[in-house]
Amino acid sequence: MLAYPLGKVLVLSTQHWGVSQIFSPAGPQFVGVDNYAQLLTDTEFWAVLVRTVVLTSVMAGASMLLGVAVALLMQRVPAWCRRTIIFALVLAWSVPTFISTEIFAWMTEYNSGVVNWALGVTPYDWYGDATLGLTVATAIVVWGAVPLIAVTVYAGLVQIPAELVEAARMDGAGSWKLFRHVTVPVLRPLLALLTTLSVIWDFQVFNQIWILRHGAPASDYYTLGIYSYVKAYAGHDYGMASAGAVLTVLLLVGVMVVYLRQIAKIGDTP
Repeated sequence: MLAYPLGKVLVLSTQHWGVSQIFSPAGPQFVGVDNYAQLLTDTEFWAVLVRTVVLTSVMAGASMLLGVAVALLMQRVPAWCRRTIIFALVLAWSVPTFISTEIFAWMTEYNSGVVNWALGVTPYDWYGDATLGLTVATAIVVWGAVPLIAVTVYAGLVQIPAELVEAARMDGAGSWKLFRHVTVPVLRPLLALLTTLSVIWDFQVFNQIWILRHGAPASDYYTLGIYSYVKAYAGHDYGMASAGAVLTVLLLVGVMVVYLRQIAKIGDTP
């Protein structure tokens, strides 16, 4: 199920595939690495790659910071409040991407968005500038990612031995030193695992941006996923789109190796 589509994309990336090839009995023309060469010399591709890396860094970083902060908060509040927070997090996590994106789009609507009303700037176009538009998309991604991170980190926090915490406090460690020298070292494999997963997920962000821009994002909104999709279905250049998809997979291979190593380390921990 996975090998055939991946193999097919790899083959397509070495062919010239367009509308004429779809209806031609001769079939596609083999072009070797020409699609890759054309892609790697395309200035738009490099701009899209940089944008994707920056967006991924911001999304993953913000998700982890807020997720860990919420987990630490749950550790300190009363039980009834903690249960309420967990219920709210699970509820937020269960909302489909399409619905959450539409809600954020309504909140930032030009004339009657609640965000514009709260800021007193109605009317205001959040999407006329790609930086602001991508900020909204980032907020949607972070909003959807925090619940899993927070609940997972909290589950890790409650597993830290109480005697270890007590010993640190007896040695005079305050909250910050306790977090830095006890919590982080103990949870480092879990935090690394969650960070790696966040990078993999956020590198492939598509729906939030696509829906916010009503299926027609300007080039300033392109990520690698959107860039490849537009090449394939708007430009009908399936060979180039496949080459872009293969390069995306190759870029993620390094991150996947880190993820698998973290899984192995956790499995080896007694």
